[in-house]
Amino acid sequence: MAERGGSDHALLRTFRYLTAHGWECHVVFPEPSPMTAEFVAAAVTVHVVPMRRLTRSGGVGYFAGYAACWPVSVLRLAQLCRKVQPGVIHSNSLHSWYGWAVAWLLRTPHVWHAREIVVQSRWALSVERQLTRRFARRVVAVSEPVAAQLPGANVVVVHDAIGAEDGLSPGRAGRFRARVGIDDDVVLVAGAGRLDTWKGFDVLLAAFPEIRRERPDVELVIAGGAVRGKEQYAEHLARVAEQTTGVHWLGPRTDMPDLLADVDLFVLPSTDPEPFASVAVEALASGVPLVATDHGGSPEMLRECPEGTGRLFAPRDATALAEAVTAMAPAAPSSIARRRARTAQLIGDQSQLAAIFDDVLD
Repeated sequence: MAERGGSDHALLRTFRYLTAHGWECHVVFPEPSPMTAEFVAAAVTVHVVPMRRLTRSGGVGYFAGYAACWPVSVLRLAQLCRKVQPGVIHSNSLHSWYGWAVAWLLRTPHVWHAREIVVQSRWALSVERQLTRRFARRVVAVSEPVAAQLPGANVVVVHDAIGAEDGLSPGRAGRFRARVGIDDDVVLVAGAGRLDTWKGFDVLLAAFPEIRRERPDVELVIAGGAVRGKEQYAEHLARVAEQTTGVHWLGPRTDMPDLLADVDLFVLPSTDPEPFASVAVEALASGVPLVATDHGGSPEMLRECPEGTGRLFAPRDATALAEAVTAMAPAAPSSIARRRARTAQLIGDQSQLAAIFDDVLD
């Protein structure tokens, strides 16, 4: 996907790590990416080759088009790889079904990053289990629940990690609130991410009036842009937010390090399991406590943090979400000094990545 999603940011961090360890990295997007400048700044060469996205929302006609275009994209990618001559081919998503075929055609080692917990389609998961087992030297799963889907012996768990280049720090507190006009003493809760039906923002909005009944001093900010094809859903959420007292609907943002440093609590309300949500890792790296649904990689994430850093609640349960937020929100008014004094929780460790790529190349 040529978007600003969590997997794209995670790929950028992966490439920053690999280039620092002597690898020359190229990335191929299916269309011009809004993150091109960031990849170029990380010494990554950017290419564009049209590729269709694998999605359930396209219908039969879309899948027919995907099947017809797939071999064309594979051949174009193979042609590009013959020019670049990579030592290793890397796929950045379980749902990217191009890299394995290119690697097989060129007899090049293949590393497949698994960043999804597949709940939407048993058929797709069955295919991906076979492909990863047969056509990947290593499968890098971002969490234990992701790895549990893939029974092959070539699977290793490596958590995505934050780097200094991400600019995340409690010390950035004060900038975002001044920019958007939110008072410094407001207890501010945040939800952020791509606006999709399974991200749970509807549950968060449904819970917020109950949170306000218990804590009238709490306000909520929601940041993010719509996933392609879910624009109407995002518009519906925006209307609900506008009608809910204390909610600030922000839309897409490019100042997430400042936003995260200036909130008092981050909520990850996803109704389907999050593999190892990048935005939650970023919030923890900004010193922000976390409230998250009790499934996917979130319990694993909080196990790496000191006790009291976060709280889990049952998926789709607005009342449980409200109780968790009420319990975790600070009792005292917020302040720049309090937010800057928080401890960053730097979880995750990418130190295995270079060894994995080196071993695969050898």
